[in-house]
Parts: sequence; C-alpha cells; structure tokens
Amino acid sequence: MQNLHINMKHLLDSIYLAIIIVVSVGLMACYGSPADKLAEAYTLSKERPDSAYLLLRDIDYSDLADDSLKAKYILTKAMTNLRIGRSLITDTLLNDAADYYISVGDTANWALASQMISGYDFITGNTASSMQRLVNMLPRIKNPGLLWDTHKHILEIAINSGDYAEAYDHADWLLTHTNVPEQKLKFSSAKGAALYMQGDRTKALVIYDSIIATGAARDLAPAISSEFYGDYAEILDGAGYPHKAIAVLDSIYQNGAPLNDVDRVGRLVSLAQFNINAKNLGRAKTLLDSINIDGVRSVFEIYVTTAMLKGVVEYETTGRFPSELMHRITKTIHRDYQLSRFDRQTAMESVIELSEDKSALRIQKQRLWLLILGITLVAVIGGVGTYIIMNRRKQRLIEAQERIETLDRMVKAAQHTERTDKEAVLKRMVLQQMGILKTFASTPTAQSEEALRRISNVGVANECAGTQLVDWDNLYTLVDELFDGFHEKLLRRFPEVFTNKEIQLISLLKAGFSTKEISFLTGQSVASVYVRKSAIRKKLATAENGDFMAQIEARL
Repeated sequence: MQNLHINMKHLLDSIYLAIIIVVSVGLMACYGSPADKLAEAYTLSKERPDSAYLLLRDIDYSDLADDSLKAKYILTKAMTNLRIGRSLITDTLLNDAADYYISVGDTANWALASQMISGYDFITGNTASSMQRLVNMLPRIKNPGLLWDTHKHILEIAINSGDYAEAYDHADWLLTHTNVPEQKLKFSSAKGAALYMQGDRTKALVIYDSIIATGAARDLAPAISSEFYGDYAEILDGAGYPHKAIAVLDSIYQNGAPLNDVDRVGRLVSLAQFNINAKNLGRAKTLLDSINIDGVRSVFEIYVTTAMLKGVVEYETTGRFPSELMHRITKTIHRDYQLSRFDRQTAMESVIELSEDKSALRIQKQRLWLLILGITLVAVIGGVGTYIIMNRRKQRLIEAQERIETLDRMVKAAQHTERTDKEAVLKRMVLQQMGILKTFASTPTAQSEEALRRISNVGVANECAGTQLVDWDNLYTLVDELFDGFHEKLLRRFPEVFTNKEIQLISLLKAGFSTKEISFLTGQSVASVYVRKSAIRKKLATAENGDFMAQIEARL
C-alpha cells in the first residue's frame, strides 16, 4: 500500500508539473503585455519619441480591452507622431480619446488630445474648426499652465490661418500674463505683427519702436534680439521705409548671432527685397545671384520668393519678364506637389498595409492562444481523468486490502475460537461452506496472505460478473435454524418491502457479522453497505443512525 501511495504521488506530481509548464508558456506569451508596453511608450513619448514609436508598433489597438488603455494608446500615438515629425493625418481616433478623458475628468490629457485634434483639423484644411475647438476649450480649463499653453496654440494657429484679429487678442493675453523678458518681447512682437498684417502699419511700428525704446531687445541673447530686429525690418519695409530696413538688417549682420545656412539665405532674400524697394537694383541683383536657387528648394517659401525677386530685378533692368525662369519654377513646384501627393498616398497605403499585417498577426495570435488553451484544456482534462482513474484504482485496492484483512480476522476467529454462541457457529459454518477453512488448513502460514488475496479477488470478480460468493439459500436456512426462523418471519412480516440485497444485509446483521464482513460476503463496498442501511431506515421510518434491527425484531 505504501508503494501504491508513492507511485500515485509521483504520477500526480508529473501531471501537475505538465499543467504548470503549459500555463507558464501562456504567461510567458503575455510577457510585456500591451498595457505594460503602452505605459512605457507613454513615458518615453516626451524625451525619446522614436523609442516610443517602436513600442507602439508592437501594440495592437484591438487587443486593448479597457477604454482607458485605448484612449492612452490614441493619445500616445498622436504625441509620438507629432514629436518625431510625422503627420497627424492618420490619427483619426483622437476624438475618442478626448471624449473619454473629459468623461472621467482628466482635464490635462483632454486638453492635450484636443490641442492635437485642432492641429489635425488645421493640416487637413479645416482652419475654422481648428480655431473654434481651442477657443471653446478656454472656459473649461482651470489649470494655469494648461490655460497658458492653449492660448499659445490659438495664437500660432491664428497667425498661420490669417486670423490676425484673433492672434492680436491672444498675444495681448499672453503678454499680460508673463513677466519673463523673452516672452514679453515675443508676444509684443506678435501684437505688432498682427497689426501689420491687418494693414495697420503705423500702430505696428509704434509697438516695435516702444519695445526698442525700452532697450528690452538689446539686453536679450543675440539670437532672440536678431529675430526681433529681423521682424522689425520687415515691418519697416512694408511701411515704406526700405532704407531703414536695410540699415537694421546690415546692423544685424554685423552684431547678430551666427546664422545657419537656411537663415542666412532667408536674410539675403529679405535684404534683396528691401534693396529692390529702395530702387537699389544693382545690389539686389548681386545678393540674389549669390544664392543657389536650386539649393533652397527644400524651403518652399525662400525658393519661390527668390525666383520672384529675380524676375522683378530682370524686369526692372531689362523691361522683360523672365518667363523661362517662371516656367522652370512652376514646373518644379508642380513636380514637388505631385511628389508630395505620391508620398502622402504611399504613406496611406503603408498605413493600410500595416493595418492588414496587424490583422494577420492578431489572427495568428488568436490561433496561438486557442492552441495554448486547447493544450491546457487537454492537459487539465487528462490530469483530472488520470486522477479519477488512479483514485478509483486506489479505492479498489484499499477495499481489496480491507476485504483481505476482514477475511483474515474471520478465519483466525473461526480457527482459534472455542465459542459456541450462535453468531460464532454461523460464521464458522459460512466459512466452511465457502471452503475457506479447508484452504487455510492446507496452506502454509507463509502463503496465507496470498491465499487470502486470491479468495478476496474471487469475491471481486464474482461481484463484477454478477455471481455470488455465498450460497444464500443455505445461509438463510442456517439463520432460521439458529435464530428461531428469523428469515422466514422477516419475509412474512415485511412482504415485498425489502430488496434481496437488503434482506441479505438484515440476515447477516442478525447473525452478528460486522459491516466490513458484510461488505466482503455480499461483494459490495463499505459505502454501499451504509447506503443500504439508510434505505432500510427510511422504509421503517427509523431515525438517522437509529437501531433498525431492534425495530425489526420487535415487529417480528
């Protein structure tokens, strides 16, 4: 029996280990879950957007169950696209993120999502919607930092969309809400630029002259002051003072901060424009000839302005407009436009392909999970089935061992007892009837247990085959002879009340057999014997655990 327990324990341990391995494989497949990757991408999006972008590519939006995760994915993807210079054209779900954040009271992320929606509207040409969205946000924002940031976005979009009256108002608000010198200079300049673009050049110059009078621009870093004086020169030229504008730019060249190639070419173009307006065509032509026009094609505004100014200079000096130059510029612009359309179409096709790839990967992932779940289910069912089979086998072996022990006690009691009471006599006669005592009389002691096992197994086989170990007719005759006709009285007093198995049980109990002995003789498990006792109590209306034998004898 000990070896049996050890073997079963090893088998069950192996089954559990297999299940744990299968489940662990499933858990490993979940490692780096979409939620974990998304949290890391959100953290990286500000300082390392390229790394965040790579993480986001491994996340399938359809795998995100919670609305909070979906909103976070949408927002993180849009922020990452913006910070690595990608277009927001594919971020069509930003409205969903904004709606979620405002519904849960997350004003910070709602404002961020709304600002990017405004940017999306702007680049798709819907400037009115872009501006209105930001303006509508203002009353709902209580955080000073968010409020400041939103006014800055409105100012930028207003200037770029040509709504200079709106730009002036927001530049004024920003100016009155800061004490930082660089910012005061920036927003004062923005107010002047807004007035200038509206056609009010006099007021624009007043604002710039008042800034210069305070010395604020002179005290700042060269890069900041150079930018301010460059804007001032543009306004001077537009207001009809090209000579003053030229003087300002020349001063910047001498005293300003070093310029990169693009800014240097931009400054040359502005200086050439001022010289044209000042009727200094020779210097304007020299400045324009120093510019490699094909080298500035990537900066569209400078490229076109340079070509236009060259055309103006040639017309003023020769009276002929350079149509071949304009034709070449127009062709270049058209080709660049076609290329940009092609790039955009290619980008959209790439998005579609990526979406299809993600769908294919999602299907593969679902199949993998189904396979893992199937293997796990088979392992669990197999383990449970094996456990049930082994447990039943264990129970059968335990019952067989109990039958051996019961039979051993019965044989020893019959061989060595000198008792002459009716119960002992009947037990001896039953064993003799079964031939067991004769078997043990001829079996050496060393082989007794094996003989008992064979006899016990015969009982089990008889039970399965429907045969009987005991000749019940003879046993009932013995019971009647020893116990005053007990069996016959039982049948007369309780006709058709008890089944054959219940009559056997009652007769054996009357003869003094124990429950385990009855189990062996009737070929039933101990549990089955107890079930039959309960059935007898129910038929006799005997209380639970009551002595139904006393009740039967009283009625007999």
